Parts: sequence; C-alpha cells; structure tokens
Amino acid sequence: MAQSTRAVSRTKAKKTPKGAVSSRAVPRITDVNQQMRNDERRWWGFFFTMLFITLLAAGLASVSVPKPLSLALVLLIATFVTAALRPVVGVYLLLFFTLVGDLVTTEWWPFTKNMSSQESILYINDGLILSPLEFLAGITLAAFLLQRLADPTWRFVRGRLFNPIALFTLFVIFGIGKGRASGGDSRVAIFEFRSMLYILVTYVLITNLITTRRQYRRLVWVSVVAISIQSVFSLQYYRTLPELERATLESLGEHPSSVQMDALFIFLLGLWLFKGRRWARWTMLLLAVPVTYAYMLAQRRAAMVALFAGIIVLVVVLYHRRRKAFWFFTPTVAVLGIGFIGATWNASGGLGLASTAVKTVLFPGQLAESDAGSDMYRQIETFDLWATIRASPFTGLGFGQKFHAPIGLPDLSFFEFYEYIPHNSVLWIWVKMGVFGFVTMLYLMARAVQLGIRSALNIRSEEQAVTVLVGLTYVIMFIVFAYVDIAWGSRSTVFLALAFALCADMEPAMDETANVAEGVHHGQLESVVR
Repeated sequence: MAQSTRAVSRTKAKKTPKGAVSSRAVPRITDVNQQMRNDERRWWGFFFTMLFITLLAAGLASVSVPKPLSLALVLLIATFVTAALRPVVGVYLLLFFTLVGDLVTTEWWPFTKNMSSQESILYINDGLILSPLEFLAGITLAAFLLQRLADPTWRFVRGRLFNPIALFTLFVIFGIGKGRASGGDSRVAIFEFRSMLYILVTYVLITNLITTRRQYRRLVWVSVVAISIQSVFSLQYYRTLPELERATLESLGEHPSSVQMDALFIFLLGLWLFKGRRWARWTMLLLAVPVTYAYMLAQRRAAMVALFAGIIVLVVVLYHRRRKAFWFFTPTVAVLGIGFIGATWNASGGLGLASTAVKTVLFPGQLAESDAGSDMYRQIETFDLWATIRASPFTGLGFGQKFHAPIGLPDLSFFEFYEYIPHNSVLWIWVKMGVFGFVTMLYLMARAVQLGIRSALNIRSEEQAVTVLVGLTYVIMFIVFAYVDIAWGSRSTVFLALAFALCADMEPAMDETANVAEGVHHGQLESVVR
C-alpha cells in the first residue's frame, strides 16, 4: 500500500504543469518571504539612519547660525554620496528634502534655494544659480544610468505618461527660447520655468528606479512625513511672529503648499475608509495634527475648494470598491459638513475656512471685503491674460516676458514677479508656451486622471488603491487650485511627478507580496496532494 501511494505521488509530480510550484519549493518560498522582510527591515533601517543624521545635522546647523555652512555642506555631500551608491535611495531623499522646505516659513532651508541665495544655509556665492535639488537629481540620474549601462540586458523604462510629459517639457524649452529671442528677463525666466523641468526628471527616476508597489507606498509615506515636518516648521515660524503680524496674517507658507496638505488629508481618509493597517491609520492621524493647524492658519480658500474636489473623487472610488463604507461615510459627512458650514457661516480665520470656500464658489456676493477684493484682483488679472493670449495665441510670449495689462493692476511689488506670474496658473501656461503647450498640459492632466481612475478601480489591494488615490486626487486638486492661484513651484512639480507615476505606473509595477502569497498557496496545494 505504501509503495502504491509513493507511486501515485511520483506520477502526480511528473504531471505537474510547467511553471507550477512543487512541494520542494515551499521551504524556498518561505525563505524568499523571509528574505523580503529582512530586505525591507534593512532598507527602513538605512533610510531612518540617514534621516536621523540629516535632521540632527539640520538641527545643529540651525542653532549654529550665522555660520552653518560647513555642517550643511558635509550633510549635502553625504546625501550626494548616498544617491551615487544607491540611486533608489536618492529618489526618496529627493522627495523628502523637497517637500520639507518652504520659501516663506523656512527661508534658511537650502534644498530648493540656489546656492546664490544669501538666506540659505548653503550659500556659496552670488554666481552659483544651481540648487541642491538639481544637484541631487542630476547625481541620482547619472548614477542610475552608469549602473544600467553596464547591464547589457537593461532597457529604458518609458512610463505610461512619459510621452506627454516629454512633449510638455519640449514646449517648456520652446517657451524659454521664445522668451530669450524676444528680449525677456533672464533671471525672471529662470524663476518661471525651472520647476517645470523637474517633472520629467523626477518622473523618469521614479518609473525606472521604483519597480514595486511596496516602493511606491514607501514614497508616499516619505512624502507625507516630510509634509508633516514642514508644517511643524511653519508653526514654529508662526510662533516667532509678533502678535500684530499674527492678527493680520493672510497666509502661512507658499501658496501651493496647502495642496500637498490636501494630499495628506486624502491619504488619512483613505486609510480609515479602506481599512488600512492599524499602525498606518494611527500614524497618519498623528502626522495630521500639525498639518491641520498649519492648514487653518494658511487660509487658502483655493486649497479648500480643491480638497472638496479630492473628497468627491475619493467618495466615487469608495462607492465602487466598498459600497457599505460609502453609504455610511457619505451621508454622515454630508450632514456634519453642512451643519459645520452653517454654524461657521459668518466666522473668520481658520474656523471659517470651509464656509469661505463655499461662498467663493456659490455665493461670492457674501464674501468679506478682503476676500471680495482678492477675487476682483483675480478677475482683472484674468481679463489681462486673455488679452495677452489674443495678442499672441499660437506661440505665446515666452518666459521672462510680462503679460499685457490693458486694465492696470494694483501695485503688488512686495511680490517681485507679480507682472510675470499671475494667479491663474492654467492660463499662464498658454501665455508663456502658446496654445500647443496649453493643449499638451490639458492632455497630460486628463490622461493622468484616466489612468488613475482605472488603476484605483482595478488594483486588488485596498491599501494599494489608497496609494493610487493620493496621486489621482492630487492631479485633480492641483488643476483646481492652479486655476485660481500660483501653483508651479518646486515642491508642487516634484510631488506632481510622483502623482503622475502613482496614477499611471503603480498598477503595472511588480506586486511582490501577491507573488509570494500566490507561490505559497501553490506550494500548500502540492503539499496536500502529496
């Protein structure tokens, strides 16, 4: 009988289809699973070690003002060496350092500043116009290419949005040439276009170095941690202001920084609604505390309207993926939201931010005088932009050129570039890059939304769907915000490149957890047969 059983077992083993996992592979799969956990622990250990050293060095540099250059330079060199040795870590560092800084509340933060900016702790001299961000991106890209060129089997990965992003970048370059040829201001032009060049570089780095869905989730986590840290810096800056300045404060931080905060709120809601892991939900809740406070102080009505749009997209995806959660969440939030807005209808400051956003869209006649004046300024500015577009619809003015002002604008000379960079950042693309650049931008955004919706609905894991939702909603929130406010900054475009990759390229990326689970499942079946 025993011999008969062994014979049957050998017969079944011979009939195992090609590619199936035999019983002998079960321990090996377990080893692979363990190896993946070990690799993940080592990666996070390496990242948090670098992060601790970075924050420690930054803290020492900040307390050693006015001469923190040597310490900051050592830290920068260590970052460059890390990126050269491990380009994938360079991508995480690029996102982290970019999203931590803020031009208003942390003017000493060197990453998005030129090394010719005297307020930066990495000021070298007045002639060095490159920033540490550009150095790090260049070193990471060069190290990646050198490593891959040594591999004869390597092929360049063109993400799903590579072509429209590359075409958009070509029109940016066209705008540079057009502005220079027509005598535009070179310094202003650099300030205008440089952040848009970061989109292509960051997107290429992400799609070629971030190869698994787990790595995409890590990128989002690194980003939200950086956003939370930046909010802490903003609150610290707020504490240093005199009482009179606090009372008259109209904004805290760069204009588009609130849109990155919107993305953090979407991630928080998604983790709770889609039943993310417990540690992730509570960690995000903790990270959101300083962000919420800074968000209310910033008082960006456009960011609140954009957040409403992002929540609508979140609810639509929730309806398709978790119908019961949808029917609990949507009516509850609608009732509580309407009640809160009604209760704070006449409130001012951060408490009345939501009601002010609703007034802006639906009841502009009930806005406060200051908000109504701001809206009037934008209307005049938009009229001037359309007049500029009609004067040069096909080629645009190019970067470094002032837009026409048939209706004169009030003097806002406290913002040096107010005659070059309007609040309407959507029409601004047409003004600077012509109609084809404008159409390319619209196609890029629409294509990203299309792919993001498909990925959010098709991807299996709920946690992975939440990660895709961060990218999808950010693209939508960015375009809503950009229609009425300045949007194309360094922090915005680097995060926008991540959002594009989340929408288009996370779903096709390798899902190593699912692969291992599937292998273990096949192995267990073979064990049962045996």
